[in-house]
Amino acid sequence: MKTMVKLSFVLGIYAAIACVALAGVYILTAPRIAAAARAEVNASLGAIFPEADDFVEVTDEVESPSSSIAFNGAFLAKKGDGVLGMVVKATGATYKSTTLLVGVDMKRALRPLVFMENTDTPGLGTKTSEEPFAGQFAGKSLDDAYAVGKDIQAISGATISSKGVALIARVAGYAAGEYLASTHGAPAGKGAAPVVAELAPMGDEKALAELFPDCEFEPVGDLGNGLERTIVFDAAWVARKDGKTAGVAVKARGQTYKASTLIVGVRPDRTLAGMRVSATSDSKNYGYEMLNPEFYGVFAGMSVDARFTVRAGGAVAEAEADAGEIDSISGATVTTLGVANIVKVAALSGAAWLADGKGGKAAPAGAGPFSLNELPEQE
Repeated sequence: MKTMVKLSFVLGIYAAIACVALAGVYILTAPRIAAAARAEVNASLGAIFPEADDFVEVTDEVESPSSSIAFNGAFLAKKGDGVLGMVVKATGATYKSTTLLVGVDMKRALRPLVFMENTDTPGLGTKTSEEPFAGQFAGKSLDDAYAVGKDIQAISGATISSKGVALIARVAGYAAGEYLASTHGAPAGKGAAPVVAELAPMGDEKALAELFPDCEFEPVGDLGNGLERTIVFDAAWVARKDGKTAGVAVKARGQTYKASTLIVGVRPDRTLAGMRVSATSDSKNYGYEMLNPEFYGVFAGMSVDARFTVRAGGAVAEAEADAGEIDSISGATVTTLGVANIVKVAALSGAAWLADGKGGKAAPAGAGPFSLNELPEQE
């Protein structure tokens, strides 16, 4: 017993000494680390405004309009008593995450972007920091659209990274331009401030109202339980307009990259009113693109009897051009496959319910079993 007490006492002393030593090391090294980080920033600021002879950190609050893009600092570029422009350090979601220094001159034009950190896929998303992609931003007006595929040329196979960098540059650049206009006499912007769409799941009431406008809804309880517990139905509603059945909405959950719950609207003519996402645990930098109207909008008008197969992005051989009916979300193929499966099962069940004495169109002759898109097993 005495030996154990002695051993515990000795270990406690060692732990205390180690904590004191670590604290001492931190106290000694923290200023050096901070100084090195500031020196790196200063060197990068000089690359953006080589004609400046001083950079003054802005203490006024320069706020980001988006919770998904953080401003980590702002600096005025000066030459003598004159202001040449401003640089904002901003971090936002790309394929993973990117930190940029975004410089703006007194004519509301961007200076060359400087990439401070980029955690995207090496050799793919990281190409955003290379030519010719990075170079196309220098000289762009803050009033441009910064639309990938239009005035911004994307990197093939790295659309998410390309869009992310363009958005960070536009948001940070616009904030810098407005600050310069309000405090240093630079011209004000001609266009509207950039709007950053914050993707988020949609509540049931809003989803139903969008899928079946001007309808009344009544719960339905006899659609079954989905598909062998792989895809589970949580609720269903019949939509009625002027006393007539406009369709049925099915709330179904299943595997995507992780798991998602969708609300799928089906019309009596066996076409989809559309799909909305009620909940998802997929990654915000990848699978969350399912919440983008550009993605879920493609389901509206599709036939319930379509194959709902998924086509990967990029070039496909002509013979394979009709192999898929849904373009995969870039970097989130598993998410897309899972969404297609949930929509397919919910749509067929909803159509069958409508065809059973509710005025819905029957399945076409020869319609048989369907196959789900195969998903990899998750750990």
